[in-house]
Amino acid sequence: MLRLLVVFGLFSVLQCDLFSALCKLQDLLREEEKLQLSLNRYISSIQESGQDVPQEILRFSESLKIKRKTIKDGYRYIEHPINDFHLLYRFVVEWQSVFDNIWCKDCEDTEAAKDFNFTVQLVSKRLGLWPSTYDLDGASSALLRLWKVYKLDLNKFINGIVQTYTADQPMSDDEVLTVAKFADSVKDDYSEMRWLEALYKRLQTRDGFSYNQTTVIRVARSLAASFYKLGFPKKGILILEPFHSLDNRGINRDVAFYLSSANSNENETIPEPTPKDAMYEALCREEQKSLQELAKLRCFLRETVIPYYKAKEEVVNYEPRIAIFHDVISPTSIEHLKSVASKGFTRSTVFLENTGPDGHVTYGKLDNVRVSQTSWLGTDEYPELSRLENRIKLTTGLSAEYKSVRSHSEKFQVLNYGVGGMYTVHYDYTGYMLGIPSNPLDSDDIRTSGERMATWMFYLNDVKAGGATVFPEVKTRIPVAKGGAAFWYNVRPSGATDPRTLHGGCPVLVGSKWVSNKWIREEGQMDRRLCGLTEDAVEDFPKI
Repeated sequence: MLRLLVVFGLFSVLQCDLFSALCKLQDLLREEEKLQLSLNRYISSIQESGQDVPQEILRFSESLKIKRKTIKDGYRYIEHPINDFHLLYRFVVEWQSVFDNIWCKDCEDTEAAKDFNFTVQLVSKRLGLWPSTYDLDGASSALLRLWKVYKLDLNKFINGIVQTYTADQPMSDDEVLTVAKFADSVKDDYSEMRWLEALYKRLQTRDGFSYNQTTVIRVARSLAASFYKLGFPKKGILILEPFHSLDNRGINRDVAFYLSSANSNENETIPEPTPKDAMYEALCREEQKSLQELAKLRCFLRETVIPYYKAKEEVVNYEPRIAIFHDVISPTSIEHLKSVASKGFTRSTVFLENTGPDGHVTYGKLDNVRVSQTSWLGTDEYPELSRLENRIKLTTGLSAEYKSVRSHSEKFQVLNYGVGGMYTVHYDYTGYMLGIPSNPLDSDDIRTSGERMATWMFYLNDVKAGGATVFPEVKTRIPVAKGGAAFWYNVRPSGATDPRTLHGGCPVLVGSKWVSNKWIREEGQMDRRLCGLTEDAVEDFPKI
């Protein structure tokens, strides 16, 4: 039947990754308006024929009308992480429920249903990818990441408040439970407990806390279970105490079980787990250099290969030298990069070597250490990008020329970080040697081009909150600055890799982050960067 074809056609798509780029969520928001108009026509048609519309559909329609009425600026809407979660939750859970009601097993194939079905097919075709539970899990992971890294007030966060930015609607009880359930699925017991605790507290302050509410009992039992998993059964018993008078078998059974595990040595407070990358997270929140160290940093006009052009360099760390060059890419070039890249986005991968059970070696994989969308652009397809390569050469003195064989640099990598998008700490260097074939997946252009000598990273927009680039080993933080570019060497003058360049991209808290990386290889730099005469030689930079 037609309705079965539509349902299976929409929801058999795997791993859409809509959550990892805001540009895709903007398409989703725009297409939802078409679905809403078609649903309204469906409801009117059914009512005019004298039939009853399922109450669940009517409730969703009224709720959606209120939610979308508050959306005045679509781009601003999706810049808030809670709004993004609302949008994905609606498509994955609430719209799915509507479809199940309209195309149920015993439902009649009315003209109204066929008209709605046609709209859904068009929307699905325009989107290309329909949101799945994979996307909702990704968005749940993003909210947990933002809460942890930026140490957000969880009670405010679930109510849509992030610093000075407020979501259109607070998270619903079911949405909070979705995030808590995800935390449970990834064995993050502490986060599960804290999210359930925040929801329970909100329920307590809402309308006098009625104990006969199914949601309250469900949350209380889940919270008690999370306390038990963390080794605090007595806290679980205390949570369930107010419900003893209900004579609920499930609650009584839970209390009896927790009593059998309780002991008098239980601590008063539950310790927060130590973060894996404590300095990375601290730098994401704020500067970690002392005032004395910051006072030594300088901005100056750096001479280039053209005598009359000087680059605006801001030094953020001296050894190793890490700098921001300001005003190095025009708004026109920025929009061109973003426009072209958006057409070819795929989920970002990280270089990980893995040997399977059959001995087959694979390289590169999707991994939650990097949440973003990527597109690669070269001057072979877009000759106009050679202007940007010349700008890098002019500023750094290094050749950034892209070539089809033995290239001096890699293609431009354009990334868009969406909901909680980030890249945890990593090194850019690869360990490859000049003239020796590298990773089998590398294309001919860079296969023998050697090490990633240096990194140049254009910032293509301003980020409202979060998104800094940080270097934990040297306590250095680079906030996003549109039109600027970060630059550093990944290897010492001696040719040895420099572990002090360990760095990461902080999660985007509010807004979206666009960057474009240009990795400069050893090939072509022989007469441009002098080798150090000793193993501990340092770069001979212009004096300030």
